[in-house]
Amino acid sequence: MARFIKNRKALIDKGPGNVTFIGRQKMDKPRFRLLSYNLSEVIEHETDNAHDLVAKLSDKHVNWINIDGLHNPDVINEVGRSFELSPLVLEDIANTDQRPKMVEDNHNIVVFMKQVQLSADTQNVQSEQITLVLGNNYVISFQEQVGTFFEPIRQRLRDNIGKLRSLKADYLFYRIIDTVVDNYMVCLGSLGELIEGNEEHILSKNNKELIEEIYHHKTEISFVRKAVRPAREISKQLKNSESGLLTPKTRPFFDDIDDLVTHAIETIDVYYTMISDQLNIYNTNLSNSANEVMKVLTIFAAIFIPLTFIAGIYGTNFDYVPELHFKYGYFMMWGVMLLMAIAMLLFFKKKKWL
Repeated sequence: MARFIKNRKALIDKGPGNVTFIGRQKMDKPRFRLLSYNLSEVIEHETDNAHDLVAKLSDKHVNWINIDGLHNPDVINEVGRSFELSPLVLEDIANTDQRPKMVEDNHNIVVFMKQVQLSADTQNVQSEQITLVLGNNYVISFQEQVGTFFEPIRQRLRDNIGKLRSLKADYLFYRIIDTVVDNYMVCLGSLGELIEGNEEHILSKNNKELIEEIYHHKTEISFVRKAVRPAREISKQLKNSESGLLTPKTRPFFDDIDDLVTHAIETIDVYYTMISDQLNIYNTNLSNSANEVMKVLTIFAAIFIPLTFIAGIYGTNFDYVPELHFKYGYFMMWGVMLLMAIAMLLFFKKKKWL
């Protein structure tokens, strides 16, 4: 399956709003978790179906619903009916190739984002679609598979650290988005170390492995750029949103999100330019090496041209070549040839061609 775009054959001949899973199934069955909290307590539930989870929602708590696994359209449709999500939003939730964006209506704010992570084993960037729904007193997060990205937020809620349990659902919504964006910088930092590491070898190594590494890093930074760049639109929309779901206490924090996304995009541009420069330097270094070889060969050819000319004259078959009968003619020819070779070498050195 292609990395930059996924197979959409399943969507052919289906109308808009039809929930069809697009992507690779990463779990056997969905997992449903509910974390409800207020200043005095945190309550956690895990069930096998969405219906039981919705029944446990509390008006006295902020409710964080997490659904791992997007491959079952029935589950997504059931959640959509319970929280008044539009059919087009549900269609996008099931499409793991959905471009990052934000959708806002009278009931919810929906954000589609990409979670990126650099694999330590393969040095490939792995991507996962994250969908966040902010409503009145609840946040729903959809993930392709069970992950640990948001576990620090859960732990802070359990330990009552920071502002999380004292503010409303929109602050939790902000913290989840902030975690996704922070991971952009973590991924870029790891990828950047690999890219900058090539700087040490690019002038000393001309081999196939190095150029393969450079092209691999170029592909990975392009993959990250595809996931991160649209997030700039989301941060701008959140800053300018007039939705009543975003409280005055939380709105200033979205400025920080916008700054961080801008930083990530600028970092991507820097590394992309650095990789392009590395390719240019590598190719220039390769050309210079070839030119050095050609220069040496050309100098030897230039020296031997007049020597070959002299040898050609005295190798002719005429009967009357006067120098052939000189007693020291052979040694004179060698002397002339050596003097010509030395004179040409001195001339090349004076011109700094050597």
